Amino acid sequence: MSLLRRTLVLAATFAIAGFTYVGTASAQDDYDCGDFTYQEEAQQVFDSVPGDPYRLDANGDGVACEDLPSKPKPKPEPKPQPEPAPSTQDNPAPAATDTDKDCRDFASQDEAQAVLDADPSDPHRIDGDNDGIACEALLDGGESDQQVTVYPSGGVDTGGRGDGGQDGAALVTVGGIALAGAALVVRRRVRAGGRA
Repeated sequence: MSLLRRTLVLAATFAIAGFTYVGTASAQDDYDCGDFTYQEEAQQVFDSVPGDPYRLDANGDGVACEDLPSKPKPKPEPKPQPEPAPSTQDNPAPAATDTDKDCRDFASQDEAQAVLDADPSDPHRIDGDNDGIACEALLDGGESDQQVTVYPSGGVDTGGRGDGGQDGAALVTVGGIALAGAALVVRRRVRAGGRA
């Protein structure tokens, strides 16, 4: 098969693929009243496109899909009842040992480790990386306000656009047109080469 034929077949394939993609995207945008559960949904589509291209307003009165039911009205939420004030007899004041401690509250890492060993559930959050070692920054003998010394910055780039655009169809169509143009250039050069 000649280079010209291969180029033309490839260009035609891309053009057909592009037009098929565009055709299916347009077919998905065709609505009728059966596509909606509630009248308000149909009205929103009707109001968003001028001229009623989907024929959602059969009698032309400006109300789309009048036979559909309306969305149910949300029920009002009951007012919350005020909570009774707590009694001081039922809730005694916490003991002095229940106060929250940070790494800076300890003179040494050994002291912090003893508190962690006494209660491995780590209610004071002095083992930030859950490795069983409390206030690791105090191991160097220095004081620290916190365990974490390096903070990550920035976010994670997912690479997704999330706009759901139809740029793919335009790209396929433009690619098909470019290939067809390239095929014409090759054809003209072949003909011009045959005359010389």
